[in-house]
Amino acid sequence: MKLFSLNARPPEAGAGQACVRNTLPGNPCQACVNACSAGVIKLNNGKVEIETAGCTACGACLFACPAGAIEDITPPERVYRECCLTMPLSLSAPSVNELLMWHAQYQIRSVEMEAGLHPGWLMAVAALNIRLKQTGEPLWKLRPPSEDIQQGSRRRWLHIKDDSRQTGHVTPGGRARRACFPQVTEYRIVLDGKQCTLCGGCARVCPELAIQISEMSFMLIAQNCTGCGNCETLCFEKAISVEEETAAVSEIFETTGAVCTTCRRPFTAWSADEKQCPVCRKHRFDMREA
Repeated sequence: MKLFSLNARPPEAGAGQACVRNTLPGNPCQACVNACSAGVIKLNNGKVEIETAGCTACGACLFACPAGAIEDITPPERVYRECCLTMPLSLSAPSVNELLMWHAQYQIRSVEMEAGLHPGWLMAVAALNIRLKQTGEPLWKLRPPSEDIQQGSRRRWLHIKDDSRQTGHVTPGGRARRACFPQVTEYRIVLDGKQCTLCGGCARVCPELAIQISEMSFMLIAQNCTGCGNCETLCFEKAISVEEETAAVSEIFETTGAVCTTCRRPFTAWSADEKQCPVCRKHRFDMREA
């Protein structure tokens, strides 16, 4: 028999350990704060806090977070039939990122609604179609409410189940969206080769493997980037940055292998003429050898 504590409290919504502000202190990401139309997500001493009392459960923060770090908030349940979202529609319109997931996971291609009664949804669908047109995907259409929808209140009153309609939700997070739309990009990783010392720190803190460094190449894979900003936060030389870009392409820079004349360890270099690894170049007066 399982015992329940009378003092137990339900978990509070917030950003978990996956939040880039937790994994890399100093990261300025505030995607969830910017996405919250209710203004209940705030930063307190660099940490994300959510005032659940004022939360409208719109789910915009879930779909804006690049790391999928928002916990104890569930994506909105929506009603759909075949390839169409149907009424009742939520008072707050969904984000474009959420609609993109409905497009990919449920093959939704239209919305049943009265446009004059749902201006927020109308604007969301218009913004979605702009994104879909850029990616070459089919656009969404608006449909007038069907008779079944209009008679929905009578069905509920008579307790008649409408088997043609279902409810569901989509997977939130930038990582899931990138997996569903690998052919398009949202961000571009910009590298300043003159400032970069090839220390490899950016590749180690990138959770999406959008930056990969080997003995032969420095790869920037735009299709993987979710815009978390870890790379530019860590880079001591400020040689790397992330910009919003829907037409970015992956870039490959040639590198070579070398052996440090100070510590005798192999390292990746821009040129075979380089004699010291990034660590030894930073630590003068034989600090590395000591």
